[in-house]
Amino acid sequence: MSEFNLQLFVNGKSHTSVQAIDILSTICRERLDGQYELEVIDIQKHPDRAEEAGILAIPTLIRKWPLPVTRIIGALTVRSRVLAGLGLSSLEAM
Repeated sequence: MSEFNLQLFVNGKSHTSVQAIDILSTICRERLDGQYELEVIDIQKHPDRAEEAGILAIPTLIRKWPLPVTRIIGALTVRSRVLAGLGLSSLEAM
């Protein structure tokens, strides 16, 4: 099992969705050293998955592992906010 299991819900190829994918992919590459699984779920193609997960806004990032499950809702443009949501902010200062 990977150290991080992430789900990112996006809406097609909207500007905010593309930006969220780019930012999160960069953070994962830089900080998680391949120890992650990132599933990008397009709600246009999989509305059932969004409903099942209780998605209310896009983009939404869900950290499923490690526990506890956390959600970051809205734009992922603030790097420090994303790192805190992933539980990586303490490593940022190192």
